[in-house]
Amino acid sequence: MLLPGGMMPLHVFEPRYRELVESALGEDRVMAIATLRPGYEDDYEARPPVFPIMGAGTIVAAEKLEGGRWNVLLRGTDRVRLLDELPPMRAFREIRAERVPDVPVATGHALEHRLRSLIGQLADQAEDAAAALHLIASHAEDAAGLCNLIAAHACSDPHLRRRLLETVDVERRLELTCTHLGRLLLEVMRPPEGGTDTLH
Repeated sequence: MLLPGGMMPLHVFEPRYRELVESALGEDRVMAIATLRPGYEDDYEARPPVFPIMGAGTIVAAEKLEGGRWNVLLRGTDRVRLLDELPPMRAFREIRAERVPDVPVATGHALEHRLRSLIGQLADQAEDAAAALHLIASHAEDAAGLCNLIAAHACSDPHLRRRLLETVDVERRLELTCTHLGRLLLEVMRPPEGGTDTLH
């Protein structure tokens, strides 16, 4: 799942997706990554239903391999909403979509301060992730960007990632992201199996 602010490496080998990459590289380098709805397996080779909100991004690096395969790197830029799917003129699926703007919050919102505090606490507890967390906090220009970067780089749960992608109200996205980081913080602070908490 491609989220705004996220990076998605892809190894492209299916003929229809190789054609998609070549078409994108020859035009504006933009691709949208849709998520198939449950039950797609029986119709995978055709045009199974997808969720209407998806991530769009730009190809920032591409390497053509032997046999026509590609390694590409996508950078997520936008949330988009599927408007309609174009008639099948090519091997890959083409759509018409619109950007989905955020419902913003005021600068310095209390939940943004809470989220930045949680990032700092998590960085203190998880030394192996500290540099990445500090980088996320320093690169985010606003609350929406901060949530996007956390969702893209510090959330592996596909259901939560989808929920964050589909949540355009930034205040609600802040709430979800704070809850997620709070749970991560509890996990890293939990004593080892069989251990006990120590009070100081």
